[in-house]
Amino acid sequence: MNPPNPPVKSDGRQHDGHSVPSEQTKHLACGDAALTLIECLMVALIEHRILTTHETVGAVEAAIATQRQMVADDDHPEIASTAAGVLSTLANSLAAAKL
Repeated sequence: MNPPNPPVKSDGRQHDGHSVPSEQTKHLACGDAALTLIECLMVALIEHRILTTHETVGAVEAAIATQRQMVADDDHPEIASTAAGVLSTLANSLAAAKL
């Protein structure tokens, strides 16, 4: 999914005066937004007692295992290794939260 592009003036700036973000910046921002959203949703599921902390951490650990398998399979190993690290941080954050 591509984020919407804000209106741009002829000088390459958005109407709010900021520079137009590069494609790489937009891509990184989408990943950051997705991670923030998923963490918020997981916290909400725990707080509403739909899932336990143990269940949400288990789901993240399953995603970590998938990324590690991708590394083992040489399937974009640099990306998969980095993703596993990001997911580990998320799992630790959820496990340590007092919800």
